[in-house]
Amino acid sequence: MKNLCLFLLAAVTSACGAGFTAAPAAHAGSALRAHVQKTALVYVSDHSNNLVDVFDIRGNLRYSITDGVKAPAGLFVDAQHDLWVANPGANNVLVFRRGSTTPSAALHDPNQPNDVAVCHHRTAFVADSLNLGGIAVFPPGHKNPTRRLVAQQSGQSGLEFYVACDLGGNIFATGVIGASPFPATVGWRHARESGYYLLQPTAQSESGIKATAARTLLIPTYTAPSQPALVEFTEAGTPTGRAIHTGGTDLWGDIALDAREEVVFGVDTPNDSVVAREFPGGELVRTYTNGNLIQPAGVAVDPGD
Repeated sequence: MKNLCLFLLAAVTSACGAGFTAAPAAHAGSALRAHVQKTALVYVSDHSNNLVDVFDIRGNLRYSITDGVKAPAGLFVDAQHDLWVANPGANNVLVFRRGSTTPSAALHDPNQPNDVAVCHHRTAFVADSLNLGGIAVFPPGHKNPTRRLVAQQSGQSGLEFYVACDLGGNIFATGVIGASPFPATVGWRHARESGYYLLQPTAQSESGIKATAARTLLIPTYTAPSQPALVEFTEAGTPTGRAIHTGGTDLWGDIALDAREEVVFGVDTPNDSVVAREFPGGELVRTYTNGNLIQPAGVAVDPGD
């Protein structure tokens, strides 16, 4: 709340300095919402501190979201600019309107949701990392899953850690599958169980995954031993030849893209930060962190108006 108040005070002070009259106190909430709606935002979930930090695109911490948040993980921003938070500590997925710190909806999922993606038809797909595993499917208006997408391998289902949806409504997930669990990236064509397939081993990962407008997939994986990278694959799992080294010795966790798909944001958990790099150039754009960020787990970008 302190950060929220300071942000509001700074916004009003700036407006007055530019020759405008400050809005009456009664309209403070609407002034905050209007300002946030015009600003590109970067959301970072802090798993240990039970909150989501909200940065502007330049890396300045604006405020934090804590209401109902418990051990948050993967994040997603939909076309309506709503923030979706996989919230495994409370076995749910929370939805926040842009600029709000109070959830507008909650989806119930007892299987430790670790990530969420929302397709263009507003169906939410939730990656479950415990118990039943697989992908829980929540059509619009449903607070409980109506069905599941299951990765079958050797008669065993899988545990999914991250999930993505492409423009054609195909679903992709990373995690572990099989009787002797091994890392894998899997897909379901047209979000149907009958469309299940296993991507090529070159694309296997337990890290984040994002689908692009070009119908490719971006996945953190190793291009060589101890050489963490972000690699672009076809939807069959074949490398396209485009990749960047992400630095350090560990793979990024969750990832996000800017609106033009020219900058990729990756969770760098060992360094308590989110790193933004150009893709496919690889140049460092910015690092998002603050003194209290302990265990970043998810990232999402709202491009603004």
